[in-house]
Amino acid sequence: MTTLIVGNGSDIDKSHIENLNIDYVICADGGLEKVKRLGLIPNLILGDFDSVNKSVLEDYKSLNIETVTFPSEKDYTDMELAISHAVKVGFKDIILVGASGTRLDHTVANMLLIEKYHKKDINIRIIDNNNFIQIITDSMIIPFRKNYYVSLIPLSENIEGLTLEGFKYPLNNINVERGSTLCISNEVSEDVGLIKLNKGSAFVFISKD
Repeated sequence: MTTLIVGNGSDIDKSHIENLNIDYVICADGGLEKVKRLGLIPNLILGDFDSVNKSVLEDYKSLNIETVTFPSEKDYTDMELAISHAVKVGFKDIILVGASGTRLDHTVANMLLIEKYHKKDINIRIIDNNNFIQIITDSMIIPFRKNYYVSLIPLSENIEGLTLEGFKYPLNNINVERGSTLCISNEVSEDVGLIKLNKGSAFVFISKD
């Protein structure tokens, strides 16, 4: 069971999400306008609604969609409130769009939410027009895609036993410390690339320049 949370960050082309199996859609505040452009009907709308067109909000309210309103002065971002709701409903697989953009503080905070909830066995991914971001703690297969780069950024103090197979720059059972740029801008060179990790955690970025 997968929920899609649409935030107020950068826009996304429908092609990036139209083949995903989505069971539930949550709009976080200004994400409502993206949902309208994508032709989606949300199951829930939430936020303080300080960044959404009021006429768009009223249009969706007229459809009797569940709406939860928070005060503008609150302790958590609309995105975290949306994730929290999805988790309470019972979703363990969450996709975020509109979670990255020009506000780097929000982008970094949303990436760290991936880490926070990963520790609670909740799988969260961020997708935008140029990037796919998730956490790896064991293994991952990445199909070849022309003009895409693969980067790993350690989250733990060290990642141990990292092996990259099917990549332009392969690695075999090495350790990488946090802060290292060793694993930036690799490329899948065969039909698929395999990442294997024995210990630790890292962000995986699949990015198009």
